[in-house]
Amino acid sequence: MMKAQRISVLLLLLGLLGSSTLLAADTNHPIEITADTAMREEPSGKTTYRGDVVLTQGSLEIRADSLVFSFDSDNTTLITAKGNPATLKQQPENADAPVDASAATIEYHEKSERVRLVGNAKILQDGAVIEGNTIEYLVGTQRVIAAGSPETGAPQRVKVTIPPNSLRDGK
Repeated sequence: MMKAQRISVLLLLLGLLGSSTLLAADTNHPIEITADTAMREEPSGKTTYRGDVVLTQGSLEIRADSLVFSFDSDNTTLITAKGNPATLKQQPENADAPVDASAATIEYHEKSERVRLVGNAKILQDGAVIEGNTIEYLVGTQRVIAAGSPETGAPQRVKVTIPPNSLRDGK
């Protein structure tokens, strides 16, 4: 479960909506997971948690119906949280409001250092909102990519809401 500690990279997702710095101290906290069931598959190293799953690490909290720690073909961690919706919340340093993210699926790909929110994806902090079918955060370049859903009959567009106080305050 050593690789499970890579979940702290999800903390980086939470810097998307402002200049707030993240709580670096969160990565020094243990990861705690509660769920109705947990199943570990030794040959593959895959661990699946199901039923009212809550993962906490410092101020980071992820809630999901299921959470899976697995490994891809390069033996790097893939973490997948699914729910209706799955949610991720953290209180950044120097920020009055926490960052809230939600989607049907929240994925973290260790090798590509990428966090993906898929299916009704939404990130919200202090009145600012990014919404789309998919939101990706590329950790290395600190780039956010939001996309609608062109596959459906009526394409969903990306929506960004910036509160007036953010424009006045230069946030």
